[in-house]
Amino acid sequence: MADAVGSTSQLIKAAKTLPHRQLIVATDRGIFYKMQQAVPEKELLEAPTAGEGATCRSCAHCPWMAMNGLKAIAEGLEQGGAAHEIQVDAALREGALLPLNRDAGFCGYTSGVKTEIFGGENGFF
Repeated sequence: MADAVGSTSQLIKAAKTLPHRQLIVATDRGIFYKMQQAVPEKELLEAPTAGEGATCRSCAHCPWMAMNGLKAIAEGLEQGGAAHEIQVDAALREGALLPLNRDAGFCGYTSGVKTEIFGGENGFF
């Protein structure tokens, strides 16, 4: 169970306002570092993620996390195909479309996005 889930600024705000002296943080190294700068008086612990059969040890050391970005997501949406399929429950998809559309629009990647995939009825973004 998490005390806070959110954007970079929301995580930093939570680190500042939560009363705990120690916080377990599951995020990438860059955000972890920003959090450490914001609350040097607190001990931030990297959340271990290595479970049975896992190939990772923590989100802060994830080589794939930094590879995710709006441009790569938009390219996957525009190209479509099995390599880019993301199957999501319909209710979750509807709730996720608002921030996805906002973020994609903010970066200017919505022109040319296939509408039958991006927010389509087939269960894919």
